[in-house]
Formats: sequence, C-alpha cells, structure tokens
Amino acid sequence: GNDEIYLINADGSVPINLSNNAGVDSSPAWSPGGTRIAFASNRDGNTEIYVMNADGLSQIRLTTNGESDFAPVWSPDGTRIAFTSGRDGNDEIYVMNADGLNQVRLTNNLASDDKPDWSPDGTRIAFDSTRDGALPQIYVMNANGTSQTRLTDNTASDSKPVWSPDSTQIAFTSNRDGNDGVYVM
Repeated sequence: GNDEIYLINADGSVPINLSNNAGVDSSPAWSPGGTRIAFASNRDGNTEIYVMNADGLSQIRLTTNGESDFAPVWSPDGTRIAFTSGRDGNDEIYVMNADGLNQVRLTNNLASDDKPDWSPDGTRIAFDSTRDGALPQIYVMNANGTSQTRLTDNTASDSKPVWSPDSTQIAFTSNRDGNDGVYVM
C-alpha cells in the first residue's frame, strides 16, 4: 500500500480515504474554516502541495517544480499557505496564496529550514533550521521573512515547532534528555 489522507471520526470509526491515488500523500493540514485540506503528494512523480475540499473532492495541485514541496500549513485567516521547498538547492520556507499564486521564499541560507507553523495571530512563523549546526534548532520570523531569530540553542535536536492558541508559547520535539519528547517554551 501507499500513504493516503484519511478522514476519521474522533472516536476512530468510519475511516474514509480522501486522497485515494497511487502516490504517497502526507502532511494534511486543515484550513482554518475546516472546509479545505492542504497536503503533500508525489502522485505526479515529484512531491508537490495540493489542496482538496474536506470531502476529498476538487483536488488541485498548487506547486509545480523539479524539487520537493512539503509540510504545508495554512495562515490563520486562510488566505496563505506556508510550506517547505527544495527548489533552490536546499530546503527553505516559502509562502503562497491559498490558490498557489505568488510563491515567495522567506528564508535563504545554505542549511535546511523546515516545518513552518503560523502564529495564531498570523504575524509570525516558527520553523526549525540547521543553519547554525548539524542539528535543527527552533527559529521564529515575521510572516514576511524578516527578523529571523533563533529561539533554542543546545546540543540536541529541536524541531517541529507548534504555536499555542494564544501565541505565547511554542511546543516542539527535542531529544535533549536522550529520548524524543515534547517540550514547551
């Protein structure tokens, strides 16, 4: 089998395959209103960003380039999608309109910038990056890519940042105690 995007009731019942194709589909992200889902898929030979209605209909490809695009996340107002792309030789953070237009690179360095997450107020994006070493650390920037600031600094891997609903904290994955765990700052 291959990875697909499923919709399932909160109690685990009634799984429905929404993406249903021969490619690998991953990284589903709900739009703020719950009517659309952004996701990554390699169904056309390269991993790109797609969107579909919450019922799986109207699957539309938003990105088209020779390198992988993945890890989509909606802006809180539903008008933009941030994502990771390898189109410039290494993984960088991009944003685009929800219809795929106006794709703009926000980060630009020789390291990997990955796993963006919008702050609930829409003004900032957290992400992880290896720009200051071999292991990822947590960074935050303004939604337009300015003021990129490192938040964590240790010898462990800190990755996959997620904002709290009130924008005051960030949860992330780290192995700083020797085991993978969830931390909050």
